[in-house]
Amino acid sequence: MMTMGRKITFLLRIANEKGSVLLTTYLLITVLLLLGTAFLIASSNEGRAAESQRKITQAFYLAEAGVERMIYNLKKDFSADEDWSDDEINGWTYDSTDTDANGYFPFPDASDAANNAYPSTVLGDGSYSISLKSSGSDDIWIRSTGMVGSIRQTVRVYVRIVSLSPWDNAIFGGSGSSGGWVNGNVNVSGSVHILGDGLDPGDNAIDLGGTAELVRNNYTGLDPLLRAKVPALPTTDVGVDLGVETLNAELRVKRGLVGLSGSSSVGEPNVVGNTTKEKVDGVFVTDGYNGNQGSGNVYSDNGFSNAYDLGDAVTFPSLSDPYPDDPSKDYYEYFADNGLVLTNELAAVTPASSFTLGDCATNCVTMDGAGNMTVKGMIYVQSNNNLSLTGGTINYTGTGSILVTGNATIDVNLYTAGNNSFPTNILGIMTPKNINVGNSAQRDVMGLFYAEGEVRTAKQTDLMGTIVANHFNITDQVPSIYQVPKAAKNLPPGMIGGDPVNLIKVVSWQKIDNP
Repeated sequence: MMTMGRKITFLLRIANEKGSVLLTTYLLITVLLLLGTAFLIASSNEGRAAESQRKITQAFYLAEAGVERMIYNLKKDFSADEDWSDDEINGWTYDSTDTDANGYFPFPDASDAANNAYPSTVLGDGSYSISLKSSGSDDIWIRSTGMVGSIRQTVRVYVRIVSLSPWDNAIFGGSGSSGGWVNGNVNVSGSVHILGDGLDPGDNAIDLGGTAELVRNNYTGLDPLLRAKVPALPTTDVGVDLGVETLNAELRVKRGLVGLSGSSSVGEPNVVGNTTKEKVDGVFVTDGYNGNQGSGNVYSDNGFSNAYDLGDAVTFPSLSDPYPDDPSKDYYEYFADNGLVLTNELAAVTPASSFTLGDCATNCVTMDGAGNMTVKGMIYVQSNNNLSLTGGTINYTGTGSILVTGNATIDVNLYTAGNNSFPTNILGIMTPKNINVGNSAQRDVMGLFYAEGEVRTAKQTDLMGTIVANHFNITDQVPSIYQVPKAAKNLPPGMIGGDPVNLIKVVSWQKIDNP
């Protein structure tokens, strides 16, 4: 039998074991409570993080929606007045002086009661706000901020208008250079756009050597007499140089290589401290460059590796295409029905010629015997007859287009009359065949020239205007071509490619920290 002492010891041991189990149970419950609390906290934090991320995503999409709304407004506005710098966009006003520290102003101007009807920017439980920074009449910065509660997301986009008009270039080529290697001190000032139709892989769209320069972005070297006859160039800021002149020139080659050898170049290296822009605004060349310089002599704001960016939006225009205002007719039929119809009356025009053809209330061309020409409306030279202007100097006034079904020869100094007179006065010449410009030395020629065959410029001719041709030939000695930016918006009546067609292009996009 168990003694009393042993019983007491046994009972105490049992009691101690019961206390240990209780303590262990308490500890286990405490751990479970802590784990449960941690789980609840983690779940709660995860929920808050997920909700925050949802709001961030929603705010970002709201910012994107604001950009899309703004691009829509810009498209509508440009199609109406071709200007984003007139304190009005698509009927809604803005105050370009109400800028923040970064130069952005709100759109629309909330202080203008006329904007009270502006469509709501509230979407769901969020909203967006737009501010703009204008760089000029055809490019602009959009800053869009999406807001959901206290969450903000901001997107900044730079957009600009790209003109699809062939006349918004110094040269627009269907196939490209037809004369082989372009050598010597040839200069093309302004944009060049070559489609490269019919070229095989490895073919050159243009091949430059010597000191030839393609797409110069300024009027350096232009004869002062010609410079005085055209509007001042627009200006831009380049680094520390403010208000420098620019042609806003770009190079586009859809198909074909650009050959650069010797000292030839696209654009020029930037020179700090002068009054002109040297680098071109952009190059878009799908097949790249060859020659012993290759891309090393390409001086562009966007480098040299960007491919052609307009897809199939641009094609070479044809005189057999439907006339825009009367699609039932092509250009020949429209000119025959609505223009002054001639045969060989313009086959041998000199400064001494004297005639009056047509009625200058509608369509006419006249010469006064002293080298002064008047041209107005649409002139149609039918039956494969030629146009020839030769001799000394012809000064013309008026706005007119001559469609000649034969070849055209311009071997005369052909000026608009008076300073700052082009493109207020402007002559366009079109043919399904060829145009030869400047067979004699040192000719100055002002106008627009279209050929479904070839336009050839020769000797030391300075051509002020634009060449649009399936093939262009600038290989004979050292001709120069100077684009006049305002010409594309002041085309003479009946000129091919006259429909204004513009593409709004997103140049850059970035998500930024909230301003």
